[in-house]
Amino acid sequence: MTTLRRTVRLRHGQMAALDLNTICEKCAKSRAHGNHDKCSKQRQAEGIARRAREQQQ
Repeated sequence: MTTLRRTVRLRHGQMAALDLNTICEKCAKSRAHGNHDKCSKQRQAEGIARRAREQQQ
């Protein structure tokens, strides 16, 4: 079975680091710890309001 396995080759080196926020901008706490349901709802509401404003223009 070992003859059927292929090795993975990365032609461009390592993947670049992702630019993600680790701190929540709503509550200023780490996103990896705790419950962020309220923050998520606020973020969703802001996105809906922003898209509504963009569609009106």
